Amino acid sequence: MEREKLIEVCPVCGNADLYYEVGGYAGTVYHCKECGYIGAFVIEANEEMIEKIREKYKRERISEMSKDKQD
Repeated sequence: MEREKLIEVCPVCGNADLYYEVGGYAGTVYHCKECGYIGAFVIEANEEMIEKIREKYKRERISEMSKDKQD
């Protein structure tokens, strides 16, 4: 049985372009280059999960943009 490939992604936008902000004894803090998320929590996701995270992020961004236009 082959193991499914999991990728570490940003929990906010689903982007895999993360780098270590801080690491070592205190733990790892990641920084997302796409949305600016900074935190210790990342998601190990398969392609399906990544797509769902990205879709949710896009919907939220569109919603925020439409609210800004109304103000």
